[in-house]
Formats: sequence, C-alpha cells, structure tokens
Amino acid sequence: MNRLKGLSALAGSLLAVLLMTPAAPAAAAAAPAKPKVAVVVKAGPARHTGKCPVTVGFTAKITVSAPTVVAYRWLRGDGSKSAVKTVKVSGTKTLKDRATFRGNLKGWQALQVLSPRKVVSKKANFAISCTPQNGGGDGGDGGDGGVDPQGPTEGQGSDQGGTENGE
Repeated sequence: MNRLKGLSALAGSLLAVLLMTPAAPAAAAAAPAKPKVAVVVKAGPARHTGKCPVTVGFTAKITVSAPTVVAYRWLRGDGSKSAVKTVKVSGTKTLKDRATFRGNLKGWQALQVLSPRKVVSKKANFAISCTPQNGGGDGGDGGDGGVDPQGPTEGQGSDQGGTENGE
C-alpha cells in the first residue's frame, strides 16, 4: 500500500511539471516551404560547320512555384564556372550567356541553381567544326581551322558578353 501511495505521489508530481512546462508552438517551428525550381538550358547554334570564330548563345529558362530570389551560376564542359549571380524570379525568367570559339570543339554548358533549392539543368551540348579559310595560294591557315587547344576565346571563363533579361 505504501508503494502505491509513493507511485501516486510521483505521478502527481510529474503531472504538475508537465502542466507547468509551456508547449512549443507548432506553427512557429515549421519553416516556410522553399519554392520549387525547374531549369532548362539550350545552346544555339547547337552545331556549327563553317567559318570561325563562332559565337554560341546559351538560354536558360528558370521557372519557380512562388516569387523568390534565385542564386545561380553557369557550369561549363571545360570545368570552369561563372561567378554566382542572383535574380528575382516570379513565374519564368530567361537568362542568357554566350561564348565565342575559334576552333573545333565539342562542349556543353548547364545552369546550376544554388538557392532556394539546389538544381542543375541538363547539359546543353554543342559542336563546332571550323572549315579552313582559303586566303590565296597558300591554302589558308594550314587546315587546322584555327584550332585553339585552350578551346574558347577570352571571355568564355566568365559571363562577359552574357545578358540577363529583366535585370
């Protein structure tokens, strides 16, 4: 019987402690949902055969489920990345970048969204095939089409020449 009285007293004490402890508000603990983000990138021209240098344009369409600020950067097939930029997006926003190439090359470019959610677009592939230029009796520039072993001309490693609509 004493044991039962002891348990009853302990239960009463626990109940008193529970009643005195304020409950955490459930609504305040839940973080707002991050908007959904979708990205599609295209290269144009995707294939080029002819005179070089040639400029390839890249168009990215970012679609969000709610108005938000998007942080993004361009990823390139040579391993380089553009600087991180931000843009306000409500619905769909078009971003553009471009690069000029002097020689034969197959490559790609993609857009990486860093926030509000991490998303990487599919690669926009492109292929450049430069034809030799006939400048007179010597047969042009040796037939290599002006191949640059480094790939793109200056400006490819950055967003130089790129534009962003609506900013």
